[in-house]
Amino acid sequence: MSLKYKPNDHTAAFAEAFFIANLLFVGVFYLALWVLYFFRYKQASSITKNHIKQALVASSFSTFIFIDINIIILLTSGYASLTALILLETYFMLFVPIFLVIGIFAFSRAVTGKDFRYPIIARILNLVDEAMQEDKGKPPLQRKRV
Repeated sequence: MSLKYKPNDHTAAFAEAFFIANLLFVGVFYLALWVLYFFRYKQASSITKNHIKQALVASSFSTFIFIDINIIILLTSGYASLTALILLETYFMLFVPIFLVIGIFAFSRAVTGKDFRYPIIARILNLVDEAMQEDKGKPPLQRKRV
C-alpha cells in the first residue's frame, strides 16, 4: 500500500543528501542512509520509497567501488605508489562526478516532491520488483531466483 505524498515529509531529500555526502565521506552517511531506510521506509509515500531505494542502491554501489579500490591498493603496492594514484584519481575524477550529477538531480526533485529515476538503477529495481511480484503465492521450490 502506497501512502500519499506529504509536503512536510523531507525523508526523500534526506536520502538524496546522504547519498551525495556519502560520495565524499564514505561510511558515516552510508550508515545514516541505512538507518533512514529502516526507520522511515514503511510509512513513506511511494515517491519517498523510490528515492530511498535508489539512493541506497547507488550509495551501496559507490561504496563498493571505493572499498574495492582500497583493497586493490593494499594488496598490490600500497598507497605511496603510482597504482594508488591512478586508481584513486579515476574514482574521484570519473565516478564521483557522475554520481554527484545524478545525486544533485535526484535531490532537486526530492525537495520539490517529485519522483526521480536513476538511469540504470531504476531499471534494475523494476526488474527485481516484477520478479518478486510474480513469485508471490508460489511455493518456495517454484520461485525464480533473482
